[in-house]
Amino acid sequence: MNRIGGLLRPASFLARPVTPIYAFRALHSTRIMSNNNLFGELTSTKKHELPTEPATTTEAVESTQSVKNPDIENDAELQKYHREEAAKNQLRVDKYVTPLKRELFNQVVKEHGFFKNNSVVTNSSDGKLYQVSLSAQEIDLLEPSVYLSSYRVKSSMKKATQVNRFVRKQTVKNAINQLHFSPKKMAKELEILLKRGLDQARSLDLDEDTMYIDSLWVGSDGNWRKRLDIKGRARHGVIEHPQIHLKVILRSNQTKLRKAWEQQQREQNAKPRMFLNNEPLNFKVRPVYKW
Repeated sequence: MNRIGGLLRPASFLARPVTPIYAFRALHSTRIMSNNNLFGELTSTKKHELPTEPATTTEAVESTQSVKNPDIENDAELQKYHREEAAKNQLRVDKYVTPLKRELFNQVVKEHGFFKNNSVVTNSSDGKLYQVSLSAQEIDLLEPSVYLSSYRVKSSMKKATQVNRFVRKQTVKNAINQLHFSPKKMAKELEILLKRGLDQARSLDLDEDTMYIDSLWVGSDGNWRKRLDIKGRARHGVIEHPQIHLKVILRSNQTKLRKAWEQQQREQNAKPRMFLNNEPLNFKVRPVYKW
């Protein structure tokens, strides 16, 4: 027995060969690499057990493909769902205008080329005479129109308004030609929007040459991105990046003819203007000024 460091150790301990530190590290690293585990023999590596008989039937494969990539053209239920959702969000005319009013409206347009309010027509279905009198809201719903809304555009409302004033009340094709050669940034965005409107008018069987811009306005799109503006003397400000959207209502030549006819009727039915006031004076007249 020998005393080492205040403890009693057997003599065989001193005779045991000492393994160098670098040899122990090499041995430990080979043990780790052999087991493919960072903790060596302390823990065992658990592998995910794969099923012995995977489901490879044609029905399972078709079901997974249909879930991941549904085919809308061949799926009748999915087509029905999309039609129902579109009908809910669409402004339907039959909710606000009766079928009889729509039939009479079409007859007036067929006779005169545009709608004349308070006109008398004969209904083709029952042969009765009707005086068609519609409100302004009903006329707007029945006349053909195209409503457009742009995507989120990084610009300001003032810059967009300058471009909108330039093409408002013009025909769509003339506005596209003017915007194509404009150096303004918003001119390109508005040109893309009007071209999309022409495609929709073509799909609705409307005359592209007579379509004009009835209403055009701009609005803030909200959720503007803000940044810190560092200034001198421990001051700071806020830099805002505005986001806007454009909205357009396109109408056909039918609306233009109707508005011109209504203006002519107003001028004919207007009373003559009296520039002189012949009513008696409502104050006492004095021969001298009263300051």
